[in-house]
Amino acid sequence: MKKNTLGNVFTSLVYVLLYAPLLVMVFFSFNESKSTSVFSGFSLRWYRELFASSDTVTALKNTLILAVASAVIATVLGTAAAVGIWKIKHRTARSAVMTVTNIPMMNPEIVTGVSMMLLFVFVGRLIGAAQSLSFWTLLIAHITFNLPYVILNVLPKLRQTDKYLYEAAMDLGSTPMKAFFRVVLPQAYPGILSGLIMAFTLSLDDFVISYYTGGVDFQTLPLKIFAMTKKTVKPNMYALSTLIFVVVLLLLVMSNLLGENEDPRKKSRRKKPASKTPKKIALIVCGALLLSLVPAGIFLGKSGEKPRVYELEGNYFMDEATGKSIYAGTTLNVFNWGEYISDGSEGTLDVISEFERITGIDVNYQNFDSNESMYGKLTSGAVAYDVIIPSDYMIERLKNEGELLKLNFDMIDNYHYIDERYKNLYFDENNEYSVPYNVGMVGLIYNTSMVKEAPDSWEIMWDEEYKNNILTFNNSRDAFAIAQFLLGIDLNTTDESEWRAAADKLKEQNSVLQGRVMDEVFNKMQGGNAAIAPYYAGDFLTMQEINPDLEFVYPKEGTNTFVDSMCVPKSCQNYEAAMLFINFMLEPEVALANAEYICYASPNTSVTSNEDYKYYQNEILYPKKENMPKVQYFHDMDESTRKLYQRLWEEVVND
Repeated sequence: MKKNTLGNVFTSLVYVLLYAPLLVMVFFSFNESKSTSVFSGFSLRWYRELFASSDTVTALKNTLILAVASAVIATVLGTAAAVGIWKIKHRTARSAVMTVTNIPMMNPEIVTGVSMMLLFVFVGRLIGAAQSLSFWTLLIAHITFNLPYVILNVLPKLRQTDKYLYEAAMDLGSTPMKAFFRVVLPQAYPGILSGLIMAFTLSLDDFVISYYTGGVDFQTLPLKIFAMTKKTVKPNMYALSTLIFVVVLLLLVMSNLLGENEDPRKKSRRKKPASKTPKKIALIVCGALLLSLVPAGIFLGKSGEKPRVYELEGNYFMDEATGKSIYAGTTLNVFNWGEYISDGSEGTLDVISEFERITGIDVNYQNFDSNESMYGKLTSGAVAYDVIIPSDYMIERLKNEGELLKLNFDMIDNYHYIDERYKNLYFDENNEYSVPYNVGMVGLIYNTSMVKEAPDSWEIMWDEEYKNNILTFNNSRDAFAIAQFLLGIDLNTTDESEWRAAADKLKEQNSVLQGRVMDEVFNKMQGGNAAIAPYYAGDFLTMQEINPDLEFVYPKEGTNTFVDSMCVPKSCQNYEAAMLFINFMLEPEVALANAEYICYASPNTSVTSNEDYKYYQNEILYPKKENMPKVQYFHDMDESTRKLYQRLWEEVVND
């Protein structure tokens, strides 16, 4: 009895740990406000915003198309493979085939993803394809990792099948194919359906393999959600995650119900057959709920607030003879940071949709999470982008390596809006390769309810008084910069001894740190779970909206500043469309919408001189000259220095 009680308690704890986070997410998806700690009242607001977002709906459609296609193909191939394995009589041969079959399932996803990407790039170059990755490579990858799961669902059902029935059908004159469809398939169908549903679920959920094998023309929901984590995740993503959770749960219930097929020998021992009515009712209910999600989403989306529309003076893109855009049929591939453009949520301007509407150009918009990941994907040759928006030091690297094309400023009339302070910068001294998009600085965020006095130095990040309440960057360059400022070392030094001194300083900090974070800083600071954290000024304003106890300061030792700029890589396939897009992004209303949405400082004078601008004369984004901190840019480092500080960073993290 005692043993059973302990087992029940342990099982309950496991279920709480597994499902409590999901229940909290579901609960706050119905919250009226953005807060994740205070429930302001029940609302469907975030579900409406979710389905009112055109790019989210597109990503949802793409995900469903991919999941259905890959699941169906994998089920057909997997069933055929399972039949083949079932018929292998030699035990060793069957074991060898099963071992090979299970490799995609047992392999770490990142290994499978990278290896398949390399294969696709290799084949793409052999056949001279402009882009090696596309929807088709993504589909092949999903079919590949789904196959083992289908086989493992179908094979046990085949093994339960009486082989003599198949042989009897053959003896009675049936062809092998007819005998298979009339005798074997009906007995294996529960396993086939279970495999189909499992393949669909796995494809729906996949991120890692999709990240490495997807092209620029096809973005799935997991990729879109990942891109959003540059800033705090919006509550409409809680709504999306809730819907995905419900779909997966219902599919798993259906899979289990369909997969219940007892051994016929056991069934014959029963006195009374079990009623199938409850199972049928459960299947009907699950199916009805799944089918109701789509029309419900459409209804919620239609009732959402309509985003405002941008009107361009004159229409320079219309062919008067045909009444269509002169750029109709053109596709532009844009690669930007996640959550780094006004997207139409909460009544903002949907910049991508408006550019498409005005010009007739279709935009494939994808996101990256770091300059380094952008660089890796861009230079792999797997995909071709027309516009990218990297940071200063990465622009310098791409320019030096010949990866950028010069811009045609005759087509960028709005360039005159760019503040002179952001022209002729070190990474583009002659203003040939880039157009500034956003500007930012790093500062110190602190919680006034937890920190006794307002800090003015980076030194507080080593203060024992705030032990286990201090966060720092989980990023080598940004973390080293803080120690370098304290030690009076140039951020771009190539002196090994200076890098080692900075590393030693960071090791001293390990004993007081709560953790190293990037995007996690939003939830930590907004929820009052940490007292001190360095982060970007624009993101602080987003956090302060949720937690008014937060304040911000630029430390006296100095800080890093950066400029993210629009560039055109040499892989560009639509140069003229790229120029139109860059010029459109500089339009006063478009630049204003982006500046207010992102909360970073704008280099566009039409924004900074606009008194209606939400952050007009904001002292954090635009410090007055007398309050301007000492700032320094990151520069691209030579290969040996990059390897040095990465090696030292590993020492710091593992110390």
